[in-house]
Amino acid sequence: MIEYVDPIPPIRKMLVSMINEKVYGNTFPSGVALPAVLIRTVGGTDYTRLQLLVRANDDITAMQILIKAMNLIIQNAASVALRGAWAEKETNPISAADEDTGKPEAWCYIRFEHLEA
Repeated sequence: MIEYVDPIPPIRKMLVSMINEKVYGNTFPSGVALPAVLIRTVGGTDYTRLQLLVRANDDITAMQILIKAMNLIIQNAASVALRGAWAEKETNPISAADEDTGKPEAWCYIRFEHLEA
């Protein structure tokens, strides 16, 4: 039996090495400087559903950073330190506003497959 492995640390490590933005796992710290990227798990059975979320000072920047990060995860999933990893987008990017801060954000869901899911 293969044990579950949290995919957030290796995905975050990959993103940090590929984009010039702050990348957090699971939650944004309070008072986070923008723009900032967040990756967290939001379900999945026998795979991991990831939510990729970007907050910025304007909606265009949030969307541009989100699309870049989303494409990097999908294109480089096999290089994440998990066995049999691959990814595909489940939703197109969505522009919104954070309910707490009112700041622009963009988000999407990514299906992330790996043997340890």
